[in-house]
Amino acid sequence: MTGESPVGPGEKGALTWIRSSLSVNIRPMFGHTRQSPTAFGQVRRGTRARLVAVVGAVLAVAGTVFVLPDRTSSAEAAASAATTARGQDLRITIAGTTVDLRNLVWADTPFTASRVGVCLQGVAPTTITDALALPAISTTTVTTLGIATQRTVVLPAGTYTASSCVQRGVGRVVEKIGIAQPFTVAAAAGGVSKKVSAPTSPSGQSMPIGNLPGWKQVFAEDFTTPVARGGFPGPYAGKWMSYHGFADTYKAGTYNQGIISASGGVLDLYLHAQNGRAQVAAPVPLVNGKWGGQTYGRYTVRFRSDPLPGYKTAWLLWPDSNNWNEGEIDFPEGNLGGTIHAFSHCVGNPQANCGYKDTGARYTSWHTATVEWTQGRVVFLLDGKQVLVTTSGVPSTPMHLVLQTESTSSTPDLSRSGHLQIDWVALYTRT
Repeated sequence: MTGESPVGPGEKGALTWIRSSLSVNIRPMFGHTRQSPTAFGQVRRGTRARLVAVVGAVLAVAGTVFVLPDRTSSAEAAASAATTARGQDLRITIAGTTVDLRNLVWADTPFTASRVGVCLQGVAPTTITDALALPAISTTTVTTLGIATQRTVVLPAGTYTASSCVQRGVGRVVEKIGIAQPFTVAAAAGGVSKKVSAPTSPSGQSMPIGNLPGWKQVFAEDFTTPVARGGFPGPYAGKWMSYHGFADTYKAGTYNQGIISASGGVLDLYLHAQNGRAQVAAPVPLVNGKWGGQTYGRYTVRFRSDPLPGYKTAWLLWPDSNNWNEGEIDFPEGNLGGTIHAFSHCVGNPQANCGYKDTGARYTSWHTATVEWTQGRVVFLLDGKQVLVTTSGVPSTPMHLVLQTESTSSTPDLSRSGHLQIDWVALYTRT
């Protein structure tokens, strides 16, 4: 089925949409947190950021899909800025020529949409079957809880790009949300399709590659090169270092890079006791192979952990000057036997928190933590969903990311051991 293009006069055709089975996905907002100080080698916590909407219009003309420039008016742009839509968990499953597409779209502030779903762009070949062109759906409200969509389609062999999409009204531009995902439908000799897989990762969510609107990617690591325990940084020496050989913040653990390994596309921290002390680690990414950070940025990490009371993450942005008065941003922070927290320590009074949230999410599942630090503002997102924004006491001097994993204020149970895993890390500068 085809319908009028949403892009404007003189541009007609079939808008390629994948959308069906709308349902509310109950994902409540999370909340609350705490924190404390530290000197070099006893740093603190953090990591945050956010998905930024990629705006464009997708138009199908004569069976060919094009990406058109944004034609949003100034009034529409203002409305869109006030009600930012976000995409999360865009999942693509391929079996032969059958493609299953599932996604979730939500908003910081609820808004009305005429269409919600997944947009497809063909790359090679560019022809998309007419069966994918759907008419506008009944008006729906995109809420903070989210709208989930699912559809199964059959595609000819070729390379495609899928994006979560919303249209805020008939005649409005189509907004592409979040990070587009490429996938390939392959055909064997004689035109018989064979089973192929969409980009995958150990955690089920691939590392983002490339720039985002407003952000330039300066670092990306998905740990595809194996390194045995005791061999880190080894092949990662040009991109990583780690604290080693001194006590952690609460003095119950010792930083030991020997507990770090990589295999199966995952960086592994083996948290355990040795000689009566907890063995902990704090890997540090080196942008351009150098120690030190930047002023403002976007920091995203995909991770999970075994339940390990007495151990914690305090992944943080820490001042390059090592002067705690310049502030500190921590995400995720929390006991590995508990829930994930977010903190922003006040510039000039870092003992106080200018921002705090307990997300309620536990470490035992895979999560993506993002910190987006800009002038006068810090935004924390968990799994693409905003959990905290602070505009008070925001740092304004260079800071670097430390994946500080350590003991808590209560001594770890030295009879227990387990693993914290990191699937990938992606860092950006502001453009």
